[in-house]
Amino acid sequence: MRVSKHWLAILLSLPVALAIFAAVSRKYIWLYVSRKPDPRPPTVNLLQDPQTSRNPEILLKEANRLAWLFNSPKAGPLYVRAEELFKERGDTRNEIYARVGRIRAQAETMSWVDVSELLGQQLNIPVVKNDPGLKLWCLSAKGYTDLEINPASAKLAWTEAEQIAHKLGEHDWEARAEGELGIIGFLQGDSRRAAVMVGDALLSAKASGDVGGQVRMLEMLGNGFNEAKRYGEALAFFERAIKTSGATPDAGFPFMAYEGEFTALVAEDKLSGAKDKLERALTIARENQKLGHESMILQLMGELAIRTGDRPAATKYLEQSGQLAQKYNFYRTLGQSMIDLAGLYRDAGDLKAAEVSASAGVDASRHVGDRYYLPRDLTVLAELKAERGSIKEAEGLYENAEDVIDGMLVNLHEAYWTSALAGAMSDTYLRHFELEARQGNLDRALSVLERVRGRTAAALLENKVSFGKDESADVRALEHEVSNLQLRLMRSENPKERANLLDQLVEYERRMEWTRMERTETKSKWFDTPAPLRAIQSSLRPEEVVLEYVLSEPRSYCVWISRARGGVVVLSQGRHKIEDLTQRYLNATRARREDLDSARQLYDVLFGQLPPEANREQTIVVPDGILHLLPLDTLRDSAGALLLETRTITYVPAATVLHVVRNEKATIAAKYTFLGVGDVPYQNQGHVSVKLEKPSRLPQRIERGLSDVFGTELHDLPETREEVLTASKAVTKDPVLLLGTNATETAFKSEPLADFKIVHIAAHGFVDTQFPERSGLVLGVDGGSHDDGLLQVREIIRLHFNADLVTLSACNTGVGKIEGEEGVTNLVEAFLVSGARAVVASLWSADDTYTGALMERFYIHIAEGQPKATALRHAKLDLLARDGGHVPPYYWGAFVLGGEGETAIPLGER
Repeated sequence: MRVSKHWLAILLSLPVALAIFAAVSRKYIWLYVSRKPDPRPPTVNLLQDPQTSRNPEILLKEANRLAWLFNSPKAGPLYVRAEELFKERGDTRNEIYARVGRIRAQAETMSWVDVSELLGQQLNIPVVKNDPGLKLWCLSAKGYTDLEINPASAKLAWTEAEQIAHKLGEHDWEARAEGELGIIGFLQGDSRRAAVMVGDALLSAKASGDVGGQVRMLEMLGNGFNEAKRYGEALAFFERAIKTSGATPDAGFPFMAYEGEFTALVAEDKLSGAKDKLERALTIARENQKLGHESMILQLMGELAIRTGDRPAATKYLEQSGQLAQKYNFYRTLGQSMIDLAGLYRDAGDLKAAEVSASAGVDASRHVGDRYYLPRDLTVLAELKAERGSIKEAEGLYENAEDVIDGMLVNLHEAYWTSALAGAMSDTYLRHFELEARQGNLDRALSVLERVRGRTAAALLENKVSFGKDESADVRALEHEVSNLQLRLMRSENPKERANLLDQLVEYERRMEWTRMERTETKSKWFDTPAPLRAIQSSLRPEEVVLEYVLSEPRSYCVWISRARGGVVVLSQGRHKIEDLTQRYLNATRARREDLDSARQLYDVLFGQLPPEANREQTIVVPDGILHLLPLDTLRDSAGALLLETRTITYVPAATVLHVVRNEKATIAAKYTFLGVGDVPYQNQGHVSVKLEKPSRLPQRIERGLSDVFGTELHDLPETREEVLTASKAVTKDPVLLLGTNATETAFKSEPLADFKIVHIAAHGFVDTQFPERSGLVLGVDGGSHDDGLLQVREIIRLHFNADLVTLSACNTGVGKIEGEEGVTNLVEAFLVSGARAVVASLWSADDTYTGALMERFYIHIAEGQPKATALRHAKLDLLARDGGHVPPYYWGAFVLGGEGETAIPLGER
């Protein structure tokens, strides 16, 4: 019998996969082995069949099967009939059981408050109190109900339900209780614990074959990623929920998956597909009297109408949603509908009606103790208070919202989830900043900005949170599986196989983080307050100025800070105009063309209105939005001179980060001078290395993530060996070099990284703006290890450096996912957080030859004792001078320096 290579590979890898799965958790294996077969659906209509319609046990069993699949429309009538028959028989215990099922099945046809009260009455019946199984059933029904109106009450119900389930050995119910407690944790602001609990519940449900539990947890995980604006991951979970539900006969309609998928599609401007999904869900909701989901879908349709500019339709949908939510106490939907209506009334000029609606939204969120959505509602109300002249009230509301957000962030330990959450909620800080800026309150305006900007990096730096290199066996097993999946993905050219591998990759990445977070305690002082204005000023030198940009509409701002003074300047253009100008300029630059007009216009907007004291030779920039992608030294002033000629520019995520880096306690001096990596033999490894596009196709690469860049061979970089050798000779006689076949990920991570003053990596780089943890550098693969050759953000942040300088001589290493006012998630931030004091990175794919020449001059100036930022600036000027000053910015402008650039590197004897 012939066996294809594909199936042979699967068979050979099966023992390894099983071994890894066994290492990850014995619990899931036990659940899988002990799982019960799913009961088969009846072959007849039980309510119409003369025999079964009089048998309450059969009716109750089938109702429970359907309820377990969250199919209340089909379960409800069976519970009604079973309750009647048990009552006739005098079977009080089962009558109550059927009644609870009936109440829960009919929950969306009455007020949530009434449903909760009815279920509470059942729990007080002596029979229920003395019957653990019956009590578990009642508690779970109340837990599902109270989630919508009172998470604190739901938490009590599910906590007791989990304890009873554990005592009874009801492992499926125990897993469901854990998942629901995780959902409540998310709503109450403990996202770290929520991710662990929901993730574990999902894996338990998969192992035990609980389809209903799988669908619900997948929906909830998708909702979490939606709120963090990580729509690619959200869609993956929603699609899996819909697929899982669709493959199971009698599974309830996955309303939340459709609603969440709609939200993600709208966020990605896929409006037609989003509307189709929503209309189907609305039809099914109305057919089955799912009033809660009908209210939610109407609210979403209102938001879609706002997006398409149909305000009358938006108002109609939102008012219908609000009325339905008000009548049946769907507080969470009521809050969102009222906030959306407030925006419509405000745009129509009716500020009083807008304030009334916003207040109703805040009250609804507070009623359910909804910490996640409360900051959004408080922000809208604060804006309206400010517009109506109630400044003090507005400030109080903003501060209330920021306190709630900080309370959530302190419970997170996964750095890039923290960045996503802070970025998703950054509108609160932006609006508060604008209010303080308009009032002329520099100290307060800066404090608001610094409360969110770069807070993840600043907190990690200031508190020295250690992620630890000694991972558990579970984490190491999952890391190996992630590496294996990525290697298979790199080699695959089959679209169907790739889609399946990507699906698995998302799941295993999340498993890895859940497992890590389970074993990591939250640091109580992890998220400290930002540095105040005077502290930042004390960190500056007389010749320095910090320029902190804020892009907004209809106006943008620049906060400038010198050692002695500071101020806020209103720029001449709003965010949209600045974004258009920047994108046009970057498109021309990456196409090797000079756009002098855009370069001058951007200079005028960003620097033209600044006072003389803000125009200093040493300029430290905190970018915002698209400005993270713009090398400012390539701009030209009104006379046509490059900014490079008059200023040394460095970049930091926030002024607080600069303050922390400059005030760090002295660490042990690095033992060695230089670690260099280069000349990776990409084309000579039998297609083991990743397949990225050639640098000449950069415009496509910048917009595409890791999952989309395969399909063409990864090309060798012939100049990188000489680049690394030349750089090392300039600074030391005894470099440590990883070149050619030695330039592997495994070899790099095996070096004592904290012992090097300079780390220089010349290799391919890639950026994934959708899944920022995947961005990384492409090194060689060691066949004897589990490493995949990708040195990714999620790995870098767990390494430890003590370097004065890390140079990433690769493509796109300064590009990343922009997380609102939190900043940008990229390789630079990862290296800064892991201990590097300065990082040189690129904003596009530069010419290989020019990059080598630039690096040669850079290290010559470093060896001369010049500060790092000055050395980079002079290296660029050298290239211009060599070619008569007519070299387009594409060839020299990509490299920028982030972090502390105003100090020289003590090299000693060379």
